[in-house]
Amino acid sequence: MITNNIKRNWASKAYVLSAFLFCCGFAQAQDSTEDEPDSVGIYNYLIPGTDRTIKRTLSTSALSTVTGDEISIPTASLNNMLFGYLPGLTPQGKTGEPGYDAATLSIRGVGTYNSADIPIFVDGFQTNMSFFQYLSPGEIESISILKDAGALAPFGMRGANGVIWVTTKRGTISKPVIQFQTRWGIQQPVSINKPLGTDGYSRLFNEAMSNDNHNIWSPVYSDADITSAPDVDWYDETLKGNTPYGDMDISIKGGSKIAKYFVFMGYMNQNGLYDVPTNDTLSNAGIRRFNIRTNLDLNFFDIFEARIDLGGRIEDRRYPNRASGDLWNDMARYPSNIYPVRNVDNSWTGTPTYPNNPVAEINSTGRLSTHDRTLQANFSLKQKLDFLLKGLYLREAVSFSNWTRDGASNWRTYARYIDGVQQTTDQNTPYTRTENSGTNQWSWQHLSGTAGYDNSFGKHHVSSSINILHNTYKTDLSANGDAGIMVNYKYMNIGGGFNYSYDDRYVGEFGFSASGSDNYKPGNKWGFYPALSLAWVISNERFLRDNKMVNFLKLRVSAGKSGWDPMGTKRYLYQTYYQSGGGLYVGNDAPVWKNGLGLLYEPNNEIFAEKSLKYNIGLDMKFFRNLNLTLDAFLDKRSGIVTQDYMMVSTYGIEPPYRNIGKVTNKGFEAELIYSNSFRELNYYLIGSVTYNSNKIDYMSEVITSTAAARTGQSINSLFGYVADGFYDISDFDSQGNLKEGLPIPTLGTVQPGDIKYKNMNGDNIIDENDQVKIGNPGMPKCIYSFGLGGDIKGFDFKVLFQGASGRDVNLLDAPLQSIAFRNNGNVYKIAEDRWAYYPELGIDTRSHAKYPRLSTKDNNNNYVNSTIWKRNGDYLKLRNVEIGYSLPRKWLSGMGITHTRVFLQGVNLLTISSLMKDYDMDPEVLSGYSAMKSYNIGITVNF
Repeated sequence: MITNNIKRNWASKAYVLSAFLFCCGFAQAQDSTEDEPDSVGIYNYLIPGTDRTIKRTLSTSALSTVTGDEISIPTASLNNMLFGYLPGLTPQGKTGEPGYDAATLSIRGVGTYNSADIPIFVDGFQTNMSFFQYLSPGEIESISILKDAGALAPFGMRGANGVIWVTTKRGTISKPVIQFQTRWGIQQPVSINKPLGTDGYSRLFNEAMSNDNHNIWSPVYSDADITSAPDVDWYDETLKGNTPYGDMDISIKGGSKIAKYFVFMGYMNQNGLYDVPTNDTLSNAGIRRFNIRTNLDLNFFDIFEARIDLGGRIEDRRYPNRASGDLWNDMARYPSNIYPVRNVDNSWTGTPTYPNNPVAEINSTGRLSTHDRTLQANFSLKQKLDFLLKGLYLREAVSFSNWTRDGASNWRTYARYIDGVQQTTDQNTPYTRTENSGTNQWSWQHLSGTAGYDNSFGKHHVSSSINILHNTYKTDLSANGDAGIMVNYKYMNIGGGFNYSYDDRYVGEFGFSASGSDNYKPGNKWGFYPALSLAWVISNERFLRDNKMVNFLKLRVSAGKSGWDPMGTKRYLYQTYYQSGGGLYVGNDAPVWKNGLGLLYEPNNEIFAEKSLKYNIGLDMKFFRNLNLTLDAFLDKRSGIVTQDYMMVSTYGIEPPYRNIGKVTNKGFEAELIYSNSFRELNYYLIGSVTYNSNKIDYMSEVITSTAAARTGQSINSLFGYVADGFYDISDFDSQGNLKEGLPIPTLGTVQPGDIKYKNMNGDNIIDENDQVKIGNPGMPKCIYSFGLGGDIKGFDFKVLFQGASGRDVNLLDAPLQSIAFRNNGNVYKIAEDRWAYYPELGIDTRSHAKYPRLSTKDNNNNYVNSTIWKRNGDYLKLRNVEIGYSLPRKWLSGMGITHTRVFLQGVNLLTISSLMKDYDMDPEVLSGYSAMKSYNIGITVNF
């Protein structure tokens, strides 16, 4: 509590200080504002992670960049705005639940089978994904992903998985420019895979019961039963067809040579799909966010350059008092015929088998809410020491960021009845309120110092720097993963580099980092990570300088070493840990049992961070002044992946140690094309990009029962299972129901006609775990691509963006409630209509075209294991964004102080092309649970 009060007091004082300096700077800016470009010369591209400046065209690194304005679409999470914009980045959607809908991100696929998290830096300082994903695009200048060894050299032990580098907007030398934007619209589910109704459920249930009764037709539901039974669509009863979304923001920027400023305020409100009012005791799902940012640049005496950046936000989340996953599971699992939503007397229905009436759960159990506060404060001071040596400078910086969450709930229980008879012990109770304060939190503190030198000598340009960074991070147990109670992290990095260019043709850069982490034993805490990158601007050579076809041509190559010291994984593996286990009786007359302790695993004094050797070759090209093409090929050799060494002999006696023995190879290529042109009054552009990568586990110290089932040699998270060979037929069994001789003997469970038949892969005539092989690709796509177009004519503008993924498979058993019929009193879905069935007396015979095993009300270990029966192609193509706008003529705005006004319509995720969607109404990214969302919006942007 004392710590929280200090943080709150410090935060309030920081905002007061920022406001004071802003007012001072604003006053100075108004006194000496000049309408001139804010430029410091052509060597003004700041290499991410350093203080070195070069010409942008002379960069030796592989990185992709997008602006905040380009990605701005109506969705709460910044992660969901990145689909299709950054070659090398793979976003993957996971849910549409407000407040938890952020897509997962990876750079150039996955290069490790351990933590694949990506470090994120905002305005030069590391933060975490939760801070990044709820930044507003209106406060962002650019987002870059850093991909090769040259770009990642400054990050040392935290660079192996790539880095996301975010720069927020800053002031410019101009009069005050005010921009206001607002968008409002509706969101709808992309797709909901609904179960069959009462008729379909009942008829297939009759068949399942008959299958379980030795294939003797034994219906439970008669036609009269089916007609008179309820037919409740739990999705329709619990959810709304659409829900509102809205956001708005306002910014002001400007300044002079003395002071520049950017001030931003934003608001976003996203509601959920639950059909329930929001009040003191009930709530729809939803998130409401308030963003604020103040960035100040101050110049004093042509020597000092100061930056003061304050960025913060408040997030209020609210939900029904039932976990979203459980609620959606109930809607998926509860058959439509079990009971109506309410009894005749308006009491809630429910039974011991199906106790949680989904409609009652959102209307009669209360609400949960959380209140989050996030702040990042950065302060830096640069001294230009040209009076000592031209181009010499020093820079000091400090950053503080923190997040705290409070929570509250109003909860109650309700009674369940059927025809006036109470079904469970639950009672109707009054509401009870609980609150907690500051139970979840994290904080970062960074301190850095830099010395650098930038100068030009005729055709030569030199930029060099060295930086020392120390940071500490503290989180809480709930957000610390396998690291558990080890919530304190300390890290130090000494990085530097030297960039040299000659005549804008030849560029070389050497970068390095020496990184140290408290995660490793004293004497083994530090690693050295060098990188070398080169560029040749071929188009500046005499033989191409005046070529009309080739306007720009640059060759890039890089090689270097990075490391990976993850957070949230097991820590301090060099130390000794014990766990309770075993014991003995002590004493003579009345022995007493005493518990014993044993080693959790053997400690390893040599444990260290993963290593990554990265190689990249790339081409940047421009042809005919309107066709830009970028190509990159890359190779990542990962080694030292922390892995428990299961190759120790079984007589070792204790759990084996964790060692740096894992190895993975990841390789691929990227291509990006941009073509722009005009036809009469139409200006237009075409864009396209593709990223392909494949990885292979070279070694992971696994216990191998079958060579074909080994993960080593395959892609990370490949799908393993059995190869289906159709279904057992009646002809496969004798008159006693026993499997005929000569057929492979199944050991997964008792089989009968209609069960899945598997191929005997190892030839021993027994179907067991030794017959498992790789049967599919991982869920991570091998190929991510996007394409689109846009343009403008006579004040109208438009843009369209498609994004797709290929080379991925999905396992339908990952959505068991939708895939496995009737198990645990579950439901039945469209997929089960393709089941194996044979009741010729009823005209039922699907054997020739069956794609699904026989139905059963019992759990079936033979049928519901990973196999090719359940594998499906997970490729998709989605229409991610459509936007049409109109800018009002300037003559309409003259005299009103308005410089530009644009109204627009915008659609997000409007179309999905996928075999899963076509066959089963399944979104290939979100197989089950809270649906991903599409939206239709209208907005307006006004500049003053």
